[in-house]
Amino acid sequence: MHTFSHKRTLTAAALVMLLGTSSCGFFETEAVTDPNNPSLNAVLSNADKAQLDALAVGVEASYRNGHTGNAPFNWVAGVLGREVTVLASTESRWYAELQGTRTTLDDAAYYNGYYIPFAQMRRAAQVFRQSSNNSQAYTAEQKKGVDGFTHTYEALAKLMMLNMQGENGIRIDLDDPLKPGKFVSQTEALANIRQLLDQAVPELDAAGATFGFPLSSGYAGFNTPATFKRFNRGLAARVALYQKDYAGAKTALAASFLDAAGSLTVGPKLTFNPAIAGDAGNPYFQVPSNTGSTVIGVPDNVVAEAETGDARLAKIGRRTAARVTGGISQINEARVFATNTSPLDIMRNEELILISAEAKANTNDLPGALADVNVIRTRAGSLPARTRAFADVAEATDEILRQRRYSLFYEGHAFVDLRRTGRLRPNVVASAATTFPYTLAFSSTIGTSAYRLIAAMPRPAAEKAWDSVNP
Repeated sequence: MHTFSHKRTLTAAALVMLLGTSSCGFFETEAVTDPNNPSLNAVLSNADKAQLDALAVGVEASYRNGHTGNAPFNWVAGVLGREVTVLASTESRWYAELQGTRTTLDDAAYYNGYYIPFAQMRRAAQVFRQSSNNSQAYTAEQKKGVDGFTHTYEALAKLMMLNMQGENGIRIDLDDPLKPGKFVSQTEALANIRQLLDQAVPELDAAGATFGFPLSSGYAGFNTPATFKRFNRGLAARVALYQKDYAGAKTALAASFLDAAGSLTVGPKLTFNPAIAGDAGNPYFQVPSNTGSTVIGVPDNVVAEAETGDARLAKIGRRTAARVTGGISQINEARVFATNTSPLDIMRNEELILISAEAKANTNDLPGALADVNVIRTRAGSLPARTRAFADVAEATDEILRQRRYSLFYEGHAFVDLRRTGRLRPNVVASAATTFPYTLAFSSTIGTSAYRLIAAMPRPAAEKAWDSVNP
């Protein structure tokens, strides 16, 4: 397992390049090369193999940073999708502003912190690709492997950013970090992400039997060009689903690691080990019933709306005593991860089966969709198979989204699912709660505060500032 010892150097360089800032301060000093932390220019021009391998580690590390900062992606997405409530006694904005008590969110607030690591991940992928192509350290086949790997990771970085930004869109033209392109719509961004994933396929096909660089242990089973391509095709299926290109999703799934009879947990993962210097623990693990400054609660309706006996409710635990913060009371809490070394799925077979169900339902194959749903119901939920056929696509979609809600709980999907299927209710509706303290269930009025669902995170202030001085 890699320790990501180079990640701070890489991400700092990527951020400088992204924002177009200078490293010069009040004093000009003679440039000194640190042999342990080579400059960006040093790796862009004829990097050696050790430097290139470190860049590969940096790409993976940048992705992890999107989960280990002060605004972990699944916390933000989980709050926006009403899967969890971040009950932080030292930061009320988690359970107030992010749950819609402000008309607009603060574009410079800490909860936009997820954005920078994924922007860095995108840039790190570009730097690795450019450095590889400018170096003699890798063979032609190995360079193709870098191309396919980095185009996949660049696409994934853009997708993570877009999932939060929604119709605000993202930048897709970043070949010159000092002259980035303008923001484009969600539709254009998805098309670009899909194109990057498709571009990676022939590159991976031409990459030979093995990659020339190391991948972490989380990629076991997906660490060769051929097996990594199956992961790439899984991502392409996810993007096609978001585009409502259901035929395209089925085509991508056929080349992915989808296996309705296989283990539901198979897929690439992020790994954690805080005992190793430079590594970190899983940020989504929490000690059961802890009384610390931050508890990740789960709204009562998430449990109440599940089917009786659903085994996936094991991801949610009942506290010994309710946590009450800011007038919000929650007796349930997230217990998805057993320890702080539990891996975090990037994508797994369970999601692919659910994508397959939705794609089939929307391509005139309701029986096929039902078969996929029953794989999830019986094997993930320990529920009886549904015997009644779907009457139409709408009924199938309702059932598929129910299964996605519990199979992919607290993984950043529910918020996107609500938005892409038109189920995000931004208007405040009356709450059934009449006593204090209250629980939250979707949009509601609680006491004197109006809690609204939010359709997208604001475009970060730094991005707005850049455009204001670079029209």
